[in-house]
Amino acid sequence: MIHVEPQPEPPDFDAKVRQPGRAELASPEGELRPLWRHCATQLWEAYKGVCAYSSLHIPRGTGALSVDHLLPKSKRRELAYEWRNYRLACVRMNARKNDLEDVLDPFEVRDGWFALELSTLQVIPGDGLPEALRARVQKTIDRLDLNDVEFVRARESWHSAWRDGDMTFRLLRKYCPFLAKELVRQGVVQQEA
Repeated sequence: MIHVEPQPEPPDFDAKVRQPGRAELASPEGELRPLWRHCATQLWEAYKGVCAYSSLHIPRGTGALSVDHLLPKSKRRELAYEWRNYRLACVRMNARKNDLEDVLDPFEVRDGWFALELSTLQVIPGDGLPEALRARVQKTIDRLDLNDVEFVRARESWHSAWRDGDMTFRLLRKYCPFLAKELVRQGVVQQEA
């Protein structure tokens, strides 16, 4: 995981999601209509298509993007239609996070909290973290299963494509920004302008 900078809500978000959502919230019970889907593409565009949790690019047209409610709508109904509560997530990460509240917020994560072991491309806690923070980072890694075989293979494929010269570092930074940041941080690559 890497720090994700919060992006402003789209100009039509209030009319398309928040206002109709308030009518939904007026009903004290029942399933909330998924009005957040109206802004899924805008969320994807605002965050350049990168999953807030896996730090991997979500390809358009695959049906793999979803809107995660950081604070779960099952527990914080009043935030179900609020842009500031949304995180762009691939479907797998959204399903794993589900309504858990102990996963670190990508908006609050700081670079260096999570690191990559470059020989295995496994996500690990960063060096020098206070023990309480280190435990929270490890819990997030475990809860989201950031080292499952599919995510490791995805990182391996991006790493191989870059290493073999099939893609530029600029593209690596776009499609696998966590790996790109780690290659720079660990001195494998000098920061590109």
